[in-house]
Amino acid sequence: MPELNLAQVVGLIAFLIGISAFFTQDGYAFRRRLTIFQIVLCGHFILMGAYTAVFASAISALRTYASSKTQSSGVMWSFIALLWLMSVLAMHNPYELLPIIGTSLATWGLFKTEGLKLRALLLFNSFCWLGNNLLLGSIGGTMMETTFILVNSYTIIKLIRANNKQAIE
Repeated sequence: MPELNLAQVVGLIAFLIGISAFFTQDGYAFRRRLTIFQIVLCGHFILMGAYTAVFASAISALRTYASSKTQSSGVMWSFIALLWLMSVLAMHNPYELLPIIGTSLATWGLFKTEGLKLRALLLFNSFCWLGNNLLLGSIGGTMMETTFILVNSYTIIKLIRANNKQAIE
């Protein structure tokens, strides 16, 4: 088990902020807390020396905010290009491709999809980040992505059941 140090404490604080996002029903407040979570997570990854994850988290924070303001393809592709440029240059391990791929697909999803398709892309993103966080030894990041996977999976199941119920009626 990884040592509990300042980096891990910051990761656990990020986890708590991320969890607090799920307790709000207001979409703007959810995105604001998710953005703050991603910013604090940047600090966690800086302290862990995981610069690919730093860039992916920072770009995710900006992307989450921007996607609430516009659905522009140009803005979306700019975030994806910036993500790849900055993150690939910082890579030291092959597993660091996981958050780059996941974040790219989540970015596309936030700008261009909704409903079950968006949730499926965000679920895939969480699995990518979970793999990265496990290999990195990030306690808070692993807890957060596990929580995102569980909550998002539950919501996906509820949405599928609701869609099936409507189709039967």
